[in-house]
Amino acid sequence: MRIAGSEIDVIVFDLFGVLISFDDDLVIERLARHCDDPAGAFRRLHKLTASHDIITGQSTLPRVHQRLVEAEGLKLSYAEFEAAWLEPYSQAIPGMAELVGTLSRHYRLVLLSNVDRDYWRVVRDLHPEMGCFDELLVSCDLGMAKPDPEIYRHVSRLTGIEPARCLFVDDTELNVEAARELGFHGHTFRTLSEFREELRQAGATGI
Repeated sequence: MRIAGSEIDVIVFDLFGVLISFDDDLVIERLARHCDDPAGAFRRLHKLTASHDIITGQSTLPRVHQRLVEAEGLKLSYAEFEAAWLEPYSQAIPGMAELVGTLSRHYRLVLLSNVDRDYWRVVRDLHPEMGCFDELLVSCDLGMAKPDPEIYRHVSRLTGIEPARCLFVDDTELNVEAARELGFHGHTFRTLSEFREELRQAGATGI
């Protein structure tokens, strides 16, 4: 595959919003209904699952639970809280697993995801297509998260491939721009059909 005159050897995929769809407000709603002020808690806890301290492994689920008990009057026991946190709030995007399987036969695939350690275990078990990836890189293990430039440099060091020979695919423009600034080619994912068409136009093998 050639993009802007470069031969692509590695495709780096985001997880949420690219490989699988998600609605993290489902988690917040499950928790907020058990707080002293459900409506207010729902607003204040928006994007809690994407909090930097949680996705980089600095904060554990027991600590998050205790914080919510103290700050929001959460009435759930830890076991109940953990169950609400881990109940799936994501699902496969139809056709994406098949595309990943096809691409894995011709390119080196790397997953690069911002995700907390506990939900990552759930997602990984639910999606066997994770086995198509050569590397599974998650923020909770790396201790850093997109769009930190160092996380992209880590991909280059790990693969031994220069950024100009890598295509980075993410649904967040900020993350794509951060990758481009370091020399990666970038695609902001919106739909599977749009992504397939870009791959075809670039002459991707097997597409």
